[in-house]
Amino acid sequence: MKPPIIPKYCLSVLLLFAVFTSAFAQEVIVSGTVVSAGQSLPGVNVVVKGTTNGTVTNFDGHFSITVQKEDILVFSYIGYLTQEKEVGSSVTFDIELEEDRELLEEVVVVGYGTQKRKEVTGAVNNVGSEALEKVPTPDLGSALQGQVAGVNVQAASGAPGEAANIQIRGVGSLAGSREPLYVVDGIPYQGNPNIAPSQIKSIDILKDGASAAVYGVRASNGVILITTKTGDPGKVKVDFTAWGGVQNITSGTELMDTHQQFYYDELRAQATGIESSVLAVNPRALENNTDFISTIQNDNASIQNYELNVSSGKGDLLVNANVNYFNQEGILINSGFERLATRLTGSINKDKFKLFTSIGFQNENRQREPWGLYEQALRQRPWNTPIEDIPTNGDVIQVPDQNEITYSYLSGILSNTDLENIKRLNIAFNASYEFVKGLTYQVRAGSNIFNSTRSQFQPKYIVLDYNGNYNPTASRPQARLNDDYVWNQRYTLENILTYSKSFGKHNLNFTGTYSFEQYTNRTTGLNMTFAENGNNDVQVPGAAVSVSNPTGGLNETALVGMMGRFQYSYDSKYLFSVSLRRDGTSQFNPENRFDVFPGVSLGWNIDRENFFNVDWISGLKVRASYAELGNNRVGNNPYIASTVIEQGVNYIYGSGKVLTPGLTQRRFSNPDISWETSVAKNIGIDMNMFNDRLQFTADVYQNDKKDMILGQQLPLSAGVNLTRPDSEIQTYRTMTLNAGDMTNEGIELSLSYKNQTEYGLNYSLGMTFTKNTNIITSLNGVERGYPGGRPSLTHGWMDYTTFMAEGYEAASFFLVQTDGVIKTEEELVAYQEAINPNARLGDIRYVDQNGDGNIDDNDRVYAGSGMPDFESGIVATLGYKGFDFFIQGYYSHGAEIINGAKLYAYAEARHADLVGMWSPQNPDSDIPLSLNRQDENVRAFSDRWIEDGSYFRIRTMTLGYDLSRVINNAAGISKARIYVSAVNPFTFTKYTGYDPEVGGDGLLMRGVDRGNYPVSRQFLIGAQLSF
Repeated sequence: MKPPIIPKYCLSVLLLFAVFTSAFAQEVIVSGTVVSAGQSLPGVNVVVKGTTNGTVTNFDGHFSITVQKEDILVFSYIGYLTQEKEVGSSVTFDIELEEDRELLEEVVVVGYGTQKRKEVTGAVNNVGSEALEKVPTPDLGSALQGQVAGVNVQAASGAPGEAANIQIRGVGSLAGSREPLYVVDGIPYQGNPNIAPSQIKSIDILKDGASAAVYGVRASNGVILITTKTGDPGKVKVDFTAWGGVQNITSGTELMDTHQQFYYDELRAQATGIESSVLAVNPRALENNTDFISTIQNDNASIQNYELNVSSGKGDLLVNANVNYFNQEGILINSGFERLATRLTGSINKDKFKLFTSIGFQNENRQREPWGLYEQALRQRPWNTPIEDIPTNGDVIQVPDQNEITYSYLSGILSNTDLENIKRLNIAFNASYEFVKGLTYQVRAGSNIFNSTRSQFQPKYIVLDYNGNYNPTASRPQARLNDDYVWNQRYTLENILTYSKSFGKHNLNFTGTYSFEQYTNRTTGLNMTFAENGNNDVQVPGAAVSVSNPTGGLNETALVGMMGRFQYSYDSKYLFSVSLRRDGTSQFNPENRFDVFPGVSLGWNIDRENFFNVDWISGLKVRASYAELGNNRVGNNPYIASTVIEQGVNYIYGSGKVLTPGLTQRRFSNPDISWETSVAKNIGIDMNMFNDRLQFTADVYQNDKKDMILGQQLPLSAGVNLTRPDSEIQTYRTMTLNAGDMTNEGIELSLSYKNQTEYGLNYSLGMTFTKNTNIITSLNGVERGYPGGRPSLTHGWMDYTTFMAEGYEAASFFLVQTDGVIKTEEELVAYQEAINPNARLGDIRYVDQNGDGNIDDNDRVYAGSGMPDFESGIVATLGYKGFDFFIQGYYSHGAEIINGAKLYAYAEARHADLVGMWSPQNPDSDIPLSLNRQDENVRAFSDRWIEDGSYFRIRTMTLGYDLSRVINNAAGISKARIYVSAVNPFTFTKYTGYDPEVGGDGLLMRGVDRGNYPVSRQFLIGAQLSF
């Protein structure tokens, strides 16, 4: 018989009861009051350190909590320094919290040094790693969108790996670089460094001229200073983050299905008098209703990101290592982006000697979708056989419909590949030594290496018609391969001497810099053709049967600069800074290589005056600045300032009359070309209120761009050599001049508030507002010119839509106004007599602005631009007992968009609107006849395609919970957060195209929506673990 178990059970219960009673006996109830400056503080967090046991003070600042005698109480409140108190034998606590002045004492990077935020006299914004990490994106620009007033960020496209356009205070140039200067750990970059946001500790953005003037000729578009993460003193800390999810397209161009397409075809047959041949060509047409757009889309494409950061420090040594892996499938087939980024930083702080070094390596693989993929899919008729049903045998396909050529426009590119591999190696070294108190010498050295290989392969593609016969026009009998190689190297060496001195209330600082930079760019390109019996899997130059003349070039430039800056403050009350930089570049001829760029700024901390006694204002500063800057990023030296001999012109050689590659001068140079310059003025105010819980900043600025680079078209008598006039005329029949002037002026506002309730809810709210007005003031006598903005990728004959024009924004839309559709015989006769004798009922009625009886470019009128009238961002965060919520919104108002995808669908007779186009049976329709792709009713210069591009977008929404509050501390886990996030979940707009965020190239294509790669929506889930 088994022994009885009841006695053991009773014993266990008694033991547990004894333990519980013992623990309960050690608990005590403590209470108290929390005040500051004699005033009670409601909503103060009172938490037992290392636990989730806590409470908050009530309206009178009183609290009560059950604790154990060995516990430590932590008192925290926004805007105040945190205090810790041991319980011990005390049962009553009277706590007085001190205001946290850390914000005012915060040090920001200002270029060749740092300053206390309180003493900054320029327009400088700081974005910390916490703000960047709240936005799940691999792109630095996307993480900044809407967070900084005056910094415009727009997606260039939705393609994976495509960096966003970043413009600081408007358009910086018409022909030169428009992006800001990037400086990473003190080392300038040639372009966007594409650093993983997880590797960034902070970003400081120099927006006004005086702040950026210390970088001279490269700073006219603003400066972005990036500081990478460094180690923290103490034990090893490990942070791991992983997130992933799916992406999808939220809208599109409405197209006709098969029955609608047949109806439209009948309407067109009646209008043209030509009988439809659809069934004759494709007897099986009514059996299909194919959605070719869905064929090329990869809905619910995956996206994933993994980050590992390890930091530590012991004594004078700090070390940080970061690894980031990102992978994104494209929402269009055959596209994607993959990046592996690593960075190691280390620093030594030994008495007077300081050393910092950072090494970063990135390997990127980008796959681009086949060129023109979206448009080729859109033009396919729905009665065509689906791609997946086409009989295929290796590289041979048979098209069962009698439209092999049109069908091959899409089917023939689906197997095309466009692969690019990029390797980046970045090294930064910084060492300094303080020889005597206040006098420090510093040396900086850096290297940026960028190597890329891009291979574009078009496989052999054989098309058979429905009878099995070979169609040479639809086929590609020989595979083709383009290989392009780029090798970039940039080296920087800077010597910096600083001297700081304080006596009484006077503080002086001088910085002197001598810098040298060298940049080398080498390119090579090969165009290869393979044998007709070749294998598509063999894609190497050695297998090619012919190789065209290799292309390539070598460009070497050097920059030398000297800078001096003097900063003075009296009692942190009166602030003054002046800088002078002299730069020289090898890009220009010796007479124009050097120039001087001054900058001066003033500040006054009014709150430090004796007469200022406004209790609720904790900080009030006014500031003003003036500076002159330059832009030398205007092109390569051989094509601007110096005459060069180029290839591209062949000639007949010898008695055999052999066509031989030749070299000659093909374009004119301008030895007088020089810097683009900018005169920048700024007035600003900074206010901190209610113990720094509410912060407000306002800036008013004007930036005058002068001597901008422009290409002046030369007459035919100039004698330049053109082999392909249509594609080369703008390159070879232009001469580069310093001839353009432009102004950007605007206002920037930012407001932030943070607080917590008496119930323990922490919350913050931030808002930004930016209004920038851009005006071209001179184009060297050209009232309107320099066209661009063609709204189709594959239809090169479409009209331009954007122009540079004096008195208007850069790249404004100039279009021909329309006055409805001609619906009656009376209207038709009047239009035929006045303008177009060949007009028909159902045609668009264009407005003849100059009354000359013709509709041409002289009838174009201003129709807005792709630049918003103003933009605004909003950020809100909530935190409560381990839960956190983050939402970011962005509003853009007043931009116009050319709906190029809609225009293309009209031109290709595919848009669903055409079911209701004008016809004798539908005489009141406002939809014009669309009979062929070059019909006058589908001209790109028409204002029918322009739409209001204003929109409000919820950029990011995230809800998370920190499990570390419920995990045993013995596990050593300090953070275990899980979260769900949505990127671009909601967009509110009247725009009918794919997406209203149309950045394009940031200028001529800004606001021109080709619809070739829309911005996607993402749904993500992630986790963060720290220990």
